[in-house]
Amino acid sequence: MAPPQFGTIEEIWRYPVSSLGGERLTSVELGTDGIEGDRSWCVADAQSGHPAAPEKESRWKPALFLHSRSGRDRPEIGFPDGEWLRVGERDTDAKLTLYFGFEVETRPYVATGDAQTAVNRYEVSPVHLVTTNSLRHLSTIVGTDDIDSRRFRPNVVLRTPAAEGFEEKSWLGSRMQMGEATIHICEEAKRCGMTLIAQPGLPENPDVLRSLLRQNKRNFGIYGDVEIPGKLTLGDPVEIVTG
Repeated sequence: MAPPQFGTIEEIWRYPVSSLGGERLTSVELGTDGIEGDRSWCVADAQSGHPAAPEKESRWKPALFLHSRSGRDRPEIGFPDGEWLRVGERDTDAKLTLYFGFEVETRPYVATGDAQTAVNRYEVSPVHLVTTNSLRHLSTIVGTDDIDSRRFRPNVVLRTPAAEGFEEKSWLGSRMQMGEATIHICEEAKRCGMTLIAQPGLPENPDVLRSLLRQNKRNFGIYGDVEIPGKLTLGDPVEIVTG
């Protein structure tokens, strides 16, 4: 179990379009459904309607070299040539189709799908956390310095002091105060092939997932349910309030 106050908020991330690079924030409101606008849209196969799945289909791997950010009324996608285009527009879908080499559309996520929408693949829990200590520990196991938080696509990275192993598993069932919000730590995060795929500044590295499979039952990080919404800001203290 962690001591009552044991860390601070190091990074805050939102991924407006799933499977694409996200936007790093300095502060954000955390609601009961998570960070507003997080993974609210997807890029999808225009024929099947299935959302991009880079961890399952190699044709989707270039998605990690696209970026997404919040816009005035819809997210925007950033392309390698520096252009940003709004989701849900024909020009955007046309450029994505050219980029991937097959027909692609941008679609909003909804709870139940129909011909024009896609069911969200990321409904495990509203907020996903990793720690700097576990990133360091995994880096030692893998023997590389490219264990970047972006491989795991968390909402929040917690700066924590050095400790043995993957410390998050000891927090399961606890309540954690982060900034103004309180979350209930409900389960470990099971990792997939997304962790090994190349993205800007990070090479493809299969040893990341192999090491987690051997050392931590394929888990890395934790999921939490939001019990008390509130604002998160970089540098905010993090503490366990109940066990």
